Amino acid sequence: METKGHNLSDEIYNLLKNQILSGKLQGGEKIPEESLAKQFGVSRTPIREAVRRLGEYGLVDIKPRCYAVVSSISEKEASDIARVRIDLECLAIDLITPESIEENLKELARHAAECQYALDIDDRAESFVQDSLFHLSLVKASNNITLYNVYQRLETKIQQLRINQNLYLQELKDYTHQHGRIMSLLKEGKKQECKILMYEHIMHSAYPEGLHL
Repeated sequence: METKGHNLSDEIYNLLKNQILSGKLQGGEKIPEESLAKQFGVSRTPIREAVRRLGEYGLVDIKPRCYAVVSSISEKEASDIARVRIDLECLAIDLITPESIEENLKELARHAAECQYALDIDDRAESFVQDSLFHLSLVKASNNITLYNVYQRLETKIQQLRINQNLYLQELKDYTHQHGRIMSLLKEGKKQECKILMYEHIMHSAYPEGLHL
């Protein structure tokens, strides 16, 4: 049975996670433990438990002398993450079969719809979660457990990439609409077109001529 302390820690964890993913707390910003303690009427213990979990997730860096800041990535690291992500998802597209896309289509469609709905109600943090689940489901459809495990371990960095890109709401809506087109291309077996779209989807820029995926 959960204690009140554990419930509060979960609540604080979810609050901080949403604030980080929505951009309300930005990279390098200190986690406001004192104001959280006052807001929730608690000691620092459940707050630090929540912060520890965020550290394990990769969204905060815990510093000496017991304080934490929101994690940030450089432009170079963001570019590196995006490039690796493209390669992994394009490999997944190559491995997906007509049977595996059919098996995973309902799950993909559900996450695509929930991602779009979250943006419609201006819940950027939830849209990032659902976007992650959509792409994890796509990689799962490759039926390659090693690829899935590698992609899953990169997930925290991908979340940081989403935050780093800091797109306007309408831009996010435009890119999340591409989920439907990605599914259609996979169903039609148009893998090269799908990989080109995936590049544009992840990089948020047109596919460059001369690049081969």
